[in-house]
Amino acid sequence: MTPKPTVILTRPREASERVAAALSGIDVIVSPVTEIEGTGASVDPGKYAGLILTSAHAVSFLPDLAGVRIYCVGARTAEASGGDVRLVARDADDLVQRIEAEGPLLHARGRETRGEIAERLNSAGIETHECEVYAQIARDLSPEAKATLEGKYRVILPLWSPRSAERVANQLATIGSNLHVIALSPAVAAAWTSATGGRSEVCTDPNGDEMIARIVAAASR
Repeated sequence: MTPKPTVILTRPREASERVAAALSGIDVIVSPVTEIEGTGASVDPGKYAGLILTSAHAVSFLPDLAGVRIYCVGARTAEASGGDVRLVARDADDLVQRIEAEGPLLHARGRETRGEIAERLNSAGIETHECEVYAQIARDLSPEAKATLEGKYRVILPLWSPRSAERVANQLATIGSNLHVIALSPAVAAAWTSATGGRSEVCTDPNGDEMIARIVAAASR
């Protein structure tokens, strides 16, 4: 009998536990390689015509956004915001291409970010400011997670961001012979390949529902 695979979840703990709850009957190890901490930055949404949110993590460090125009990446971010959502984009590129707004806007973001959203929107004539409201603190894989990823048994590794792909890869002495990586987007897949030379399954739509569906499908093979 083929052993069941183990899923290694490396997102921040709250997000990983949310995913784990959706993976009933599947063995899971939660081992965050990132921890979210507020920077202490103060944001007054009233100073802006709208806020750009590219991660739900930002919402915990912002005041009540009820009635605030929100332009965001991802359905989860839109739901968490509690604001007047005007755009739900697939990714940063999609947001920049599709946003229809008058500035000034504020991108409330993490300390580590990709996509250069504010810079690109300013170049397009939409006044956009930035504020780092949270920091992504690197954490080590747990010994159990590391040994599992380096071992010989079936392992599924979902990766949600290029940064997490790099952080996981940089902690592994070797890649397990039965490791199956699922990347949320081509950018995540590229980061994993660059760091390890390995390939990955890539989500067609970069959203949590598809990721979970692909994890479940991979675990049932």
